[in-house]
Amino acid sequence: MRSAPKTLYPSSSNYIIVLFDLRLPGTANCLERERAAWQAQCDTEALDEYHLVLLVRPGGAQRLTR
Repeated sequence: MRSAPKTLYPSSSNYIIVLFDLRLPGTANCLERERAAWQAQCDTEALDEYHLVLLVRPGGAQRLTR
């Protein structure tokens, strides 16, 4: 049994996880818009050829003010 990638199970932060099915029309464009909006506060992980996960770390603006 393979263990899951470490980035899918963060230990120090809360994440918002959004699954994208690239087989659906327009989904790739939606993913790119979300990545552009969240910029450095997100990462992507490929589950397989057609499914990507967007991992968003909310609260980035609060971290910048401290």
